[in-house]
Amino acid sequence: MMPKEMASAVNLFVHPAAGMAAASALGFGLASQAFGMWLGALSGMGEASQRMLQSLDDKPPQEAGSPRSAPALHLVSTAVAGDAAKDRGQPHGIEKPVAPDDLKAISGIGPKLEAVLNGYGVWTYGQIADWSDAEIAWMDDTLGFRGRIRRDDWAGQAAALRDGQRVK
Repeated sequence: MMPKEMASAVNLFVHPAAGMAAASALGFGLASQAFGMWLGALSGMGEASQRMLQSLDDKPPQEAGSPRSAPALHLVSTAVAGDAAKDRGQPHGIEKPVAPDDLKAISGIGPKLEAVLNGYGVWTYGQIADWSDAEIAWMDDTLGFRGRIRRDDWAGQAAALRDGQRVK
């Protein structure tokens, strides 16, 4: 009833050793795939925790009852003294002014990034326009932008906005 060509293939599935070999091969394949996914997740968690701990090293102790708490996305406080911040290249943060500038007017800054910058004490166009090369490099590295701040020319756009000019 079965074609001759199929008879030899069916015999492979019927033989107990062949069935065990096929099941073992499938089992090892699935197990190694699951193990690889687990190792990848473990590696990712390790890198993320290392970045978080590295950011915590830069964070000064918070005063109890401080009226200003830093958002969870950025772990570096702006309460760092100006000289110490400048030594590391970190832009000097200020307290929130009465009328902060709309940093979203700078091309490349959206609502979430504006909130992150505000958490670092960056509220005005003048602050960004006055950033030194070291401060731009520090912020770029901290945010993980790989040169985006220079490519988008945040300092130039901020200077134009500070002076009342329109930005494309």
